[in-house]
Amino acid sequence: MPLAPMGPSGTLEGNVWTLVAHSGPVAKTVLLILLVFSVVSWAIILEKAVRFRKVDGASRAFRRDFAGSDLAEAVRRCVSGGHEATPLRALLVSGVREGHGSSAKEEYLMDDIEKPGGVPPEERGRIERAVERTAQREIQTLEKHLVFLASTANATPFIGLFGTVWGVMDAFLAMGMKGSTNLATVGPGIAEALIATVAGLAAAIPAVVAYNHFLGRIRNYSIDFERFGSLLADRLTRR
Repeated sequence: MPLAPMGPSGTLEGNVWTLVAHSGPVAKTVLLILLVFSVVSWAIILEKAVRFRKVDGASRAFRRDFAGSDLAEAVRRCVSGGHEATPLRALLVSGVREGHGSSAKEEYLMDDIEKPGGVPPEERGRIERAVERTAQREIQTLEKHLVFLASTANATPFIGLFGTVWGVMDAFLAMGMKGSTNLATVGPGIAEALIATVAGLAAAIPAVVAYNHFLGRIRNYSIDFERFGSLLADRLTRR
């Protein structure tokens, strides 16, 4: 393992980047792996943050349009353009189709809604189950790539620890070869080892925080979908 340059007084010159530049191939490989984990994790974090923000805004607008007293008009507004970003739209479509036993395209849902007599109350269970199935698919879509954040949170500290152990071993080997125990001999190796630990934690901490945050929001969406399914079944089967 090449050592970082030393000054005339035996002190370590440069900074963290100097240590990284003069580190051995194993240390550089560990840092590269951690960098890939970190970059992909941040890309997922930003994508999810933007996606969930759009879902929240679109869901608020959807609820306002669905709150009208006239069911046919409410469905017309909710199925029309402008609500594609919210999963509630897919739940509405599946509930209406199941309630009326129809496989019609979305643009023809109004023909079912405006049929005289409405949906019999005994169809309520079928509507709720159809909405639940659609909700599960939407939840799976929202959870996409979250497993990578969980893997990053669990794996990167151990990858960093591997780099740390390897650096410490190299430092002790250098100490044995030179027959010296002074800081100038073991300092660069120990410093490089600690950089791997810091890099592992830097990749893991944002990933675990983001994973827990997004998982909590998805659980809230799941509760919201369940409530909407019950509300939709109420409105469709109301005489």
